[in-house]
Amino acid sequence: MQLSNVMMSAIGVCIEGEYSFFVNCFFRIFVAMCPLAIVVLYLSMTPSFALRERLAIARTSCLVAWGVMILTALGGPKALEAIGIAMEAFNIAGGLLLIVVGFAMLRSEDPEIAVSKNEATEIAQLPKKKRQDIAITPLGVPIIAGPGALAVVLSNRVASKGNGDLLFCLLAISLAVFLMYLLLVVTSRGAKWLTPTILKLSFRLSGLFLIAIGMQLAMNGLRNSDLLASLGTKTYIIN
Repeated sequence: MQLSNVMMSAIGVCIEGEYSFFVNCFFRIFVAMCPLAIVVLYLSMTPSFALRERLAIARTSCLVAWGVMILTALGGPKALEAIGIAMEAFNIAGGLLLIVVGFAMLRSEDPEIAVSKNEATEIAQLPKKKRQDIAITPLGVPIIAGPGALAVVLSNRVASKGNGDLLFCLLAISLAVFLMYLLLVVTSRGAKWLTPTILKLSFRLSGLFLIAIGMQLAMNGLRNSDLLASLGTKTYIIN
């Protein structure tokens, strides 16, 4: 009886740990995608598109972004190892990138995600046959699957331990992209709640979270780097 209780407690702890890892992965990926910023760019690139065209573009772009993120999670660590880039350096660089984007959002500026207003206007004027091309690039990559989101995906993948964590990491990516797709579908049909005030507030809150995530990534990279270990300051960084 005591042995069964111990086993049940151990299983509960494992499930709770995996659940926390899944929630952490999902939250970091979804925030790093900057969903409302993507919505603004998506609408600015498709002002004269029919509803059917908008939905098709949203579906294709999210599928492309999902595929890129999944491939990054599966093969990213090996790719970095092959080209001689340490994961600590990637964490620091990715963290700094998220901090820069977060500060831009805190100032209520549209984060620069590779598309300017002039480029968005040119895209909106494309012939119908070429309109689907924007679903792959720039909307799928590098807007939805942008550098910040990919950095977080890769960081989550490296933090995963075993096949269970890997599965939860892939599920977190899938859920984040699916919610992004639902948000694009809702806005395609006309979201009256998406007012300038809500957008500005959301930008600032998302920017604050991005800065926090970026700081954590950079701290993780510094904590595990050989530089801090050689200086003897590794124990002074808070876990």
